Amino acid sequence: MIKVYDDFLPKNEFLYLENYIFSEKFPWYYGSVLGEGPDRLCDELDDMQFINMMYLDFMPQGREFHILEPIIKSPKLRITSLFRIKANMNPRTQEIIKHGFHLDVPYNETTAIYYVNSNDGYTEFEDGTKVESVANRLVKFNSNIRHTGTTCTDSKIRCLINFNYTSSI
Repeated sequence: MIKVYDDFLPKNEFLYLENYIFSEKFPWYYGSVLGEGPDRLCDELDDMQFINMMYLDFMPQGREFHILEPIIKSPKLRITSLFRIKANMNPRTQEIIKHGFHLDVPYNETTAIYYVNSNDGYTEFEDGTKVESVANRLVKFNSNIRHTGTTCTDSKIRCLINFNYTSSI
């Protein structure tokens, strides 16, 4: 099941998170994009993004973790155990590029994607469902559903935060 929440955070919490992520104090690191097989629609030149692995191996990975507290504590997610939280930032491209269908983690758990900014990029699922990148939107789905992200063409960047976790009911 794919569930979309618009206006996920109250406006003041969203603005704090957005301003922090887009500030000079937020660290971004060069990384490759997930995706594999014949559905991968980008070549090596386009196979890049900037990332911040904010949570891994049951531990926060940097001082930025505090900005995620309103999302993590949301009753809409019902997080009982976190596996990974990763912020992704893709630079604008001339045309929309799909990165390739994949699973974030090999567990039958929950994945949530929080969109930090609005743009013409999207998340697409193998069944054809598309969730547009809208600022302060969150999409939640079972981690065993293959999905792909894209670049954008109408904004300098596409930025999102990916959560992989166990949830209660």
